[in-house]
Amino acid sequence: MDVALVSKAKAALDELAATDFGQCDRAGLDAAMAKWRTVQGVNDAFRIAIGRRGRQLAAEGRSECAEDVLSDHGRCSTRDARAAAEREQACAAMPTFEDAVATGSVSSGHVDALAAAAHGLSDTARAEFESHADTLRRHAETHGVDDFTRECRNLARLVAGDDGESRLAEQRRQRHVKRWVDKVTGMHHLHAALDPEASAKLNSALDAATRARRHHERFPGAGDAPDSQLPTWDQDCADALIELVTGARTVDRRVPDVAVHVDLRTLLDGLHEHSLCETSDGTRLPVSTVRRLCCEAEIFPVVLNGDGAVLDAGRSQRLANREQRRALRAMYRTCGHDGCDVPFDQCEIHHVVPWERLGPTDLANLLPLCAFHHHMVHEGGWSLQLQADRTITLTRPDGTVHFHGSTIDRTNPRHGVPPPELALAGARAGPPADGRVDRPPERSPPD
Repeated sequence: MDVALVSKAKAALDELAATDFGQCDRAGLDAAMAKWRTVQGVNDAFRIAIGRRGRQLAAEGRSECAEDVLSDHGRCSTRDARAAAEREQACAAMPTFEDAVATGSVSSGHVDALAAAAHGLSDTARAEFESHADTLRRHAETHGVDDFTRECRNLARLVAGDDGESRLAEQRRQRHVKRWVDKVTGMHHLHAALDPEASAKLNSALDAATRARRHHERFPGAGDAPDSQLPTWDQDCADALIELVTGARTVDRRVPDVAVHVDLRTLLDGLHEHSLCETSDGTRLPVSTVRRLCCEAEIFPVVLNGDGAVLDAGRSQRLANREQRRALRAMYRTCGHDGCDVPFDQCEIHHVVPWERLGPTDLANLLPLCAFHHHMVHEGGWSLQLQADRTITLTRPDGTVHFHGSTIDRTNPRHGVPPPELALAGARAGPPADGRVDRPPERSPPD
């Protein structure tokens, strides 16, 4: 380990120890986080070095495996130890990332994304993936973990050479369900590991059923219980799962709605340089799988401009209708608040200019917000403005501008704004084609 880096980490740790966090303003917290990243980077680099030596000793028969060394003596969970061991192997294959971790310019989460994306690639494909190490590192240094994870997956899919069909087939073979009882709480657990296609169908049906339950629970006349006594989303989701599996909703059965976004050229002619073929949450699917789904699907076009904004869809009414929700889903994978990763289907559609203040139910006035950020805007004193180009301005209760920019997911290939580094690497799709194909619900779920 570089002595200068260790000395820098010690100095940062001393400064953190002397910091009175109770007196920090927002800028002070940013400064503290910068010091913490310095300390954390050196800490992660030490774990990588320990894991590497453990792997070497295990190969010589002089130690248990690196995972056990990290778990038993590092006082961490088996899951964390396994992740650390995989992180070490990723850094061994791409040493440029180990140096970046040590300096704090790249986090361990970025390296985890590398390891996950390379998992399951053939030796040839893995070698090609690793040849992009420098380009990937530059991207990791300027992007968050979520964005970088998508980039790594895009590149892995590109170098695999079969549009992900072999990976999807392997995922189907690995799907399983585990059930167990927690001896302490007595709670019964159900864990399902599913391939992306099966997961999309289940999640879509489960989200629709959960929204329906929450709508009826909050519908006028359904009861006088205050919101604090109503079930949470997770509780409603559990009840909806039971109803779906046991057939309790047989009278009101729903056909699973899987929204698939694919450009027309890819659907008709196959993959090209700027192909888009994924579910609404960004999970990539082989073109052959989407074509099979289209055999039994309704196909609804949504036309977007070069910035990923919907040009024409929906009509005005009190609540966002099905067409407007479909249009918003094409623009946003998650909550429209900056940095929030709550999935779109768990969000509420917010009127930026409130309905009661004559705000129209038009796309230009609608934004998906999770329950937490919806509450922040309505009761928390935060201000939100939405411009015609879908740029938003978020202002804190004290009048400070927290964020100004677009939260349309421009890392999403359907919006076609590739970073220059990975455009050169061929890992990103470019400008969207003229057509978008989206499968609508059989019926409009309550908003």
